[in-house]
Amino acid sequence: MKRVLAILLVCILAFSLASCGMFFNRNPNNNNKNNNNSSIPNTDHSSSVVDTPIQTEAPANQDITFGDMVITLPVGFAESNNLIPEGSTIQCLYVNSDDNLVFGAFGEEKSLFEGTYVSSLNDYLNVQHDNAKGEASEIKEDNGLRYFDYTASNEGSTFTYFSTAFESDDEYYFVQFYTMDYLYSLYEDSFLNWAHTVRKA
Repeated sequence: MKRVLAILLVCILAFSLASCGMFFNRNPNNNNKNNNNSSIPNTDHSSSVVDTPIQTEAPANQDITFGDMVITLPVGFAESNNLIPEGSTIQCLYVNSDDNLVFGAFGEEKSLFEGTYVSSLNDYLNVQHDNAKGEASEIKEDNGLRYFDYTASNEGSTFTYFSTAFESDDEYYFVQFYTMDYLYSLYEDSFLNWAHTVRKA
């Protein structure tokens, strides 16, 4: 059952990228804010140049609740729960179309694991790691947060997933962020920082 749910989550998350029009523009001259070419200085000296630094605002954040938990994400993530199949344990699905990112989470009651070897959050994450579709990294740790990543292909596209788990009094929660494989290194630190914002509601 756990393997089926994990595979279902992977498929739903992959489907959400395609469904939300996230076919990525690989043009290096696009206006994507992550494009390194955007920092090329203006060499047109025909107008006056102001030497004051550009003021940038920190992105606005939003709190997203899933089950008994809350995560803080940038407002660029939009709810896409309409893509979650009826009867699924997936509790939320958010897509950031501008940056080509997906966040998803599902919960499972701890009582479902009574009589199994899953008796802790570490055990639960180990099960998710073992069920990862694709080549998974070793489980890593950052300030008490255990996580892993893995890469998997779906319908000709390759995605890399940042995966971690949390618990409330009654449930375990499996949380994932993912993006196209070639973009993952740009967002891995953000995924980690956002995961650190998860707390009980």
